[in-house]
Amino acid sequence: MSIFARSPYIVEISETGQDGSKLEVFIWNGTGSAPASPSYTLSKLIPASNNVNTYYNISPYIREYISWNTRQEIYNTFPASQTTQWCNVQLKRYKLDGGTYTLLSTNSYVAYDGFGWYEQGYNYSPTYDILHDEGTFFYYYDGTNPSSNSSRRAGHIMVKTATSYKAKYTNLATAATFTQNLTNNSILDVPTVYENYYAGGNKLEIIINILGTDVTVWESNFKPFELCRYTPVLCDFVNKYGCWQRTWFFAASNDTFSVENTEYNLMQSTFPNYNTLEGQRKVFNTTAKRSIKVNTDWVTESYNDLLEQLMTSERILLNNLPVKMNTKSTELFKNINQKMINYSLEFDFAFNAINNVI
Repeated sequence: MSIFARSPYIVEISETGQDGSKLEVFIWNGTGSAPASPSYTLSKLIPASNNVNTYYNISPYIREYISWNTRQEIYNTFPASQTTQWCNVQLKRYKLDGGTYTLLSTNSYVAYDGFGWYEQGYNYSPTYDILHDEGTFFYYYDGTNPSSNSSRRAGHIMVKTATSYKAKYTNLATAATFTQNLTNNSILDVPTVYENYYAGGNKLEIIINILGTDVTVWESNFKPFELCRYTPVLCDFVNKYGCWQRTWFFAASNDTFSVENTEYNLMQSTFPNYNTLEGQRKVFNTTAKRSIKVNTDWVTESYNDLLEQLMTSERILLNNLPVKMNTKSTELFKNINQKMINYSLEFDFAFNAINNVI
């Protein structure tokens, strides 16, 4: 089972006759075993004898173990996902009765820095941990070999495998196929486009074996976008599942440079015969920042799902630089109302142009 830690994850302990409860939370990164001691121990007494329900929200503790300071640039390998971007969780539930704690259950999970929408209810967990929406997605391709130009790579999806998982690529131009067996019981970064299919694009299917039959449980199309009048802007963001996702803004973009400072009146160094080169007003604490406005180019109504995830993301990179989104609201256009859909989005680069890091 999975936990998406940007939404509350509620653990309930409600046993008849209990006086209280305890929850031991073990959290660790990587593929090793659980720590010997719990990372957190939470306990509560029951509200009343006729209300024995006790609840714990463990999401804030999980998020302390996940970070997004690195990402993998892959195009022809299927490596293990970076262990800082997910974590293991083991929960031990106890009831308190007569001063003694009794172990009720031990459950294990994998946790991601994702979230569920309100309509999906509490403790949302997908059937399979394939951390990317299905659909049709575009990537920038100008004939450059992705092995030598990482900004042309189409990105990846994160997949948690069990046994007999496969990634199957079907060339959209030639119908040729390539199938890669995925490492069992692992969390992997799977390229969205097979290296030999960059020019034509491909359909990617995640296939599992159910009772001896291969079944496709996830599929999406990834298509090249080649005819660009403008310089595309590369965007990497952490999506709603807690996985890096890559997209591009293909239409016009505009850069802005702005400065802020504090002004004061200067006391002249000589008086009354002052130096006219010295001036009467000065500034200090000058800071500068850059911002950018991008356009998606013409998109379909299905782009709205990606847009919602981008606007709610807490980690965004544009051309490999950190940004924060200034666009706080937008109409979600429908094709039936507007034949051509283009979204304009504004970002501030998340650093001062003048280096004042201390």
